[in-house]
Amino acid sequence: MSLVERLVLAVVVLAAGGVILWGLHAAGVPLPLVPAPPPTREAGDDLSGGPDFPPPPREDEAGLLAELEGAPPDAAATARGGAAPGSAPAAGADPATSAAPVPTGAGGAPASAAGGRDPLVDLLKAQTDLTDPGSLFAFLAATCTPRGTKLGEEDLAFLLEALDAQKDWGIRNLLLTHLERVGGEAASAGILDFLGREKDPAAAARGLQALGVLKDDTAVLGLAAYLAGDAPNRLREVALQSLLATGSSAATEPLLSALAGSTDPATTRYTLAALSQLGGAPGAEAVLRFAASSDPAERSLGIKSLRDVKSPDAVPALAAALPREGNVEVRAQIARTLGRTNAPAAVEPLALAAAGDPSPLVRQEAIRSLVQVGRMEAIPVLTTIATQDQHPGLRRAASRAVEALQRQQAWRDARGR
Repeated sequence: MSLVERLVLAVVVLAAGGVILWGLHAAGVPLPLVPAPPPTREAGDDLSGGPDFPPPPREDEAGLLAELEGAPPDAAATARGGAAPGSAPAAGADPATSAAPVPTGAGGAPASAAGGRDPLVDLLKAQTDLTDPGSLFAFLAATCTPRGTKLGEEDLAFLLEALDAQKDWGIRNLLLTHLERVGGEAASAGILDFLGREKDPAAAARGLQALGVLKDDTAVLGLAAYLAGDAPNRLREVALQSLLATGSSAATEPLLSALAGSTDPATTRYTLAALSQLGGAPGAEAVLRFAASSDPAERSLGIKSLRDVKSPDAVPALAAALPREGNVEVRAQIARTLGRTNAPAAVEPLALAAAGDPSPLVRQEAIRSLVQVGRMEAIPVLTTIATQDQHPGLRRAASRAVEALQRQQAWRDARGR
């Protein structure tokens, strides 16, 4: 075969290969080093329908919590900034918002002393010099076990006295770890007393995180008081994270009182953020009052706080507010919030809004939320909307919602649920 014939054959082979690759690329088959074509979308693929149906508002759904913690605008609603209780500080992190690791027992609960008291503990304790970091470290290391501590409630005064006497960060961290493991209301009260005197922000942050681990009512109420006080906002962020970590509603009443008497914008933001997560129905009602405010700043704060409400206990307050709220934006946010509760009780108010709200935007959000709640009781009203509603976008949205609920039910049936 001559050189010319070889060149012609090579050109033909390359051309054929190029045609094949182009066909695969056009069909959407991923190819190395070749960007995939943009996906095609038929009209009505999204619940918003076509141009005749209003799209969902472009807004930050992260809520007030993410804003307080410095999360980016596209963070998830449950995003958490800074160091959570028990997490280690990142390199270069501000010690006021970071703390050393908090060892805990099995299942994440604070470990506690097991069995009888070791007779060597009192001997070592008598020989320990609270002002000598080396002596104190040796005692704390000797009394620390993989699953708890050899110390008990009778050692609380010793630990708290050492906490005041020492300024070394590592020693203080070990002392607070022992206090977490001993646990109890007395340990929480001692840490709160320490926080009232402590000026070092790193030590204060670590103490706040210890309260989040202890989780008793004394710790919870102390954290609520710290949020409502005049501490630096960086420390209030740590207190908020610790309070949320307790998962306790015991702080609801003091937080509501602090909110009612607050003239400090920071106190208002932090107490609203805590109430939106832990306050149940009373917390949701407080958030709704802000969302319905005629003051633009308060209304904005209330809407952001609504994005953090997820408790099923908030459904009655949300359901009562949905039909009577005059602001369309607030009603739409209430409908979205009802969906995030995932509560069966949310189906009825959402169904009423989907069928009868005067705003297509609110009806659209109600339809989306009915899918999110995932209850088959919503199918009749959605079917009626899909077949009889005068708005074409709502008909398409309801039709696809029915299909989505049916797929969810088929999946549950296949899983035997």
